[in-house]
Amino acid sequence: MQPTAKSAGMARQGDSAKDLATVPEDAGVVRSVGEPGGKPVAGPFGGPGGGGANKFADNGGAVIEIVRLQLIYWGSAWASNPPPSPTSAQVTSAVQQILAGPYMTGLAQYRNIGRGHLLGSVVVTSSNPPNSFTDTNVSNFVAGLIKAGTVPGLDAAKANLYFVIMPKGINSSSGGVIGEHTYYTDSSGNRIHFGWVTNNGTLSYVTNVLSHELVESCTDPEGSAILGIAGTCSGGGWCEIGDVCEGTSSVLNGVTVQSFWSNTNAGCIVPNWPATTFPYSGTQFTYTLAANQSATFYTFNWPEYEFVVWEVVPTTAGTAAEITWSVEIQRASGAYVTYWITVTNLTGAAVSIQGRYTVLGIA
Repeated sequence: MQPTAKSAGMARQGDSAKDLATVPEDAGVVRSVGEPGGKPVAGPFGGPGGGGANKFADNGGAVIEIVRLQLIYWGSAWASNPPPSPTSAQVTSAVQQILAGPYMTGLAQYRNIGRGHLLGSVVVTSSNPPNSFTDTNVSNFVAGLIKAGTVPGLDAAKANLYFVIMPKGINSSSGGVIGEHTYYTDSSGNRIHFGWVTNNGTLSYVTNVLSHELVESCTDPEGSAILGIAGTCSGGGWCEIGDVCEGTSSVLNGVTVQSFWSNTNAGCIVPNWPATTFPYSGTQFTYTLAANQSATFYTFNWPEYEFVVWEVVPTTAGTAAEITWSVEIQRASGAYVTYWITVTNLTGAAVSIQGRYTVLGIA
């Protein structure tokens, strides 16, 4: 199956933190890990809702389109000898698999959110998290690391997300809550998005909880964006796409992840790559250039994960070089790419052209 057809057109022609604000009382929380048995669902996921009414609506608040995830391992236990299980390196490797794989492609249906990338990981042994820690303990810890330069501060897009991974046996003061995401406001008025994940000593547990908080942090980092309609959730806190799917998980690329709600599929999904046979090719546009004319074409709605090669070919025979062309790429949203293709006629006569593409696979 090939993805939905893309669109094309011709565009133009011619020649530090202190004095922290209180962390919100409500937040996005997870209370249980999913049971194995969920089956990965092939994409794409950018279409409208499924057969029933949507459970989740866009309330217009902030989202994180292309997340920059910073992992922070808090406590001397992460550097113990013998090493803990799981190790920080094992968790980091698993998170890289989540970010690079198809899991986050299912978020395209929610305001074109796309896959993110790992900003970095750091083990901090100079302090230990208190047992029965609070959100304020975690926000103060993160703020101190940013101020000290231990972890990067916000980028221009304000897309940073700081996840603190606790040592085994360290629990939250909020009874029954095993993971959470929320934000605090720094002295410059920036909202710093962060979360924390508890640890029962198994990698599958950590990645299950972390994946839940990751997709919710991207779709609803401040409790004002992608939220369940009335009656969707029964628990407290922000009603988000992971909350209604806590019961199921799946192994994707060797990593356990929790399912999340898809309006497109009208159910809980663990996204997988589209069932597409690669490579496939086609002609995206045709045009006739006047003598010595330059023209720029654009083609949009290409999933950012596709590896696409472009070629512009004259369909008018000539006795010497007829055209030159170049391709520029715009990340139009988290999930989609726009290609801008500029073609110049080198001759004194009209030349007809075809803009051709080949999708080689998943990048």
